[in-house]
Amino acid sequence: MKDIISLLQKQKQDIIIELKHGDTTNQYLIAQLDKSISWLTMVEDHQLDTVNHYDVHALPDTTHGMSYYHLMIDCESSDPVDWVEYTPHNRPIEMCMGDIIIVKK
Repeated sequence: MKDIISLLQKQKQDIIIELKHGDTTNQYLIAQLDKSISWLTMVEDHQLDTVNHYDVHALPDTTHGMSYYHLMIDCESSDPVDWVEYTPHNRPIEMCMGDIIIVKK
């Protein structure tokens, strides 16, 4: 993944050089390259495998107004009273309709 990220970064630099010389033909590609580089960097940082090893779920509308989904640790209990909210860095993850969850298969 690092090689393709480097290749895209080089392409972006080449386009920037073209722009400095007045050639705006490929200017529209800069935003697409930035988006691609940032997504591929996230894939690399999290060491994600090939795409078919994951399921993507979009959270549905709760039909209860502006409600949030909470990520809970069940503490090996089916009783919600025993559950603890997952709060990385002491902050809950607030998810709402339209957010996606990527689950490893």
